[in-house]
Amino acid sequence: MTESAKLSGAKPRLYHTPSSYYSMIARLALAEGGIAHERVFVDIHFRLSQQQPDYVRINPGMTVPTLVLADRILVQSRDIAEYALGSTLDRETKAWLDLHYGYPIEELTFGGILARNPLARIMIPKRLEATRRQLLALAARNPDLASVYEARAAVFAERVSTFEPHAVVKLSERRRTEAIGFMDRLEQTLADGRAVLVPPAYGVADVVWTVFLGRMEFAGLGAEIPKRPALARYWSVLQARPSFSAADIWTKFHVGRLIGGILGIDRS
Repeated sequence: MTESAKLSGAKPRLYHTPSSYYSMIARLALAEGGIAHERVFVDIHFRLSQQQPDYVRINPGMTVPTLVLADRILVQSRDIAEYALGSTLDRETKAWLDLHYGYPIEELTFGGILARNPLARIMIPKRLEATRRQLLALAARNPDLASVYEARAAVFAERVSTFEPHAVVKLSERRRTEAIGFMDRLEQTLADGRAVLVPPAYGVADVVWTVFLGRMEFAGLGAEIPKRPALARYWSVLQARPSFSAADIWTKFHVGRLIGGILGIDRS
């Protein structure tokens, strides 16, 4: 556990969504760091809890995860992971993190759904546009947060453009190619037999790429992993770590867990 966590005396509160990619990074980092915390489910799909004024005042970006500490609030999974592991980043670790966070993972998963499903290509852009309008309505109802809601509405306007139905198939193909390239790069690094990306110990770089490999399984690219023996060995070891199950890393979609969270039954 980091010194700051020990000294604060307060249990951190993690606002998260079980299926959220970046929430998984936060949960895994906190598990690896041995930091006890309270988990608070945020329904980002149906109730759109992340848009409610109380949450917006905590995280103006209206995203998950959010980690509330005694002395500050962290709203980026990278910051949460670096906090949880409590170490100064060396150049190699920073390079792995920069590579990971430079990749728009939602364009792989979300774009893949749209590319495979013609109905989704009709319905999801409409949903994105509806969300944009809802954010503008919230801006009108909450003058003190108007600029925040308007900024978020602009993000959704950009998403409408990004996931434009005629372009999304090529977008998905490009992101899949890039993801496979990342697996090649991991294979090359791990080919010398190392157990972790940046020896000597499992660290922040391993946290984010653990979740990345889980998302490869989730997105239908899991068959690429066994083709790369060093990567397959690494992935097997990662899944065997106690933190993997403790963090609830999704390698496939769990409807029951998602519904359970929404109903307040499963708060994992």
